[in-house]
Amino acid sequence: MKRETEAFLSANMFKVGLGHVLVARFRASGLVEVGVFLVDTYCLGVKSAFYTRADQAVYDREILDDIMPPDNRMPIAPPSARKLVEGAVAYAKDLGFNPHPDYKKACRVFGGINPSDSTASFPYGKDGKPFYMRGPHDSFQLCLRILKQLRSRCGDDNFHFTVCVDENGEAKLRAEGFNIRQKMRAPMGLTPF
Repeated sequence: MKRETEAFLSANMFKVGLGHVLVARFRASGLVEVGVFLVDTYCLGVKSAFYTRADQAVYDREILDDIMPPDNRMPIAPPSARKLVEGAVAYAKDLGFNPHPDYKKACRVFGGINPSDSTASFPYGKDGKPFYMRGPHDSFQLCLRILKQLRSRCGDDNFHFTVCVDENGEAKLRAEGFNIRQKMRAPMGLTPF
């Protein structure tokens, strides 16, 4: 018997503002279509996405647990998963940010899933404002470009950010007119860019 479409999200997504949404559609042939979205609910929308097909055993044994370990995974209705992802994309687009280039391809998994079947609502932003957190792979130039985009769309006091920079980076941010409201030491092992 063919399994029903299933979806999961990272259990801590709304606490940390970032997490995965995974949707899996099971085919009678035994193949599973999988769409995975790395969603930044605080600011940037879909930061990464991919689509793949796999044998159901491979999906169960490898893909699901590798992407979403059981201790940080919770089920979500497929219409709510689609609504969450599309809402994050719309929020980010309103701020001037496009989803990851593979987003469209990953959306193949949504075929036949209607987000209007969901009554769930999801928060975007943090405390009512966009909140950019510099990722470990974000260059300083990308970070600065994002901050400038937020300032142009929101104004100086209508967004927050957290970035890990050294004194030189801090000086560059100040020179660009960004107000550093609070400083903290970088966690051990985290190198400022």
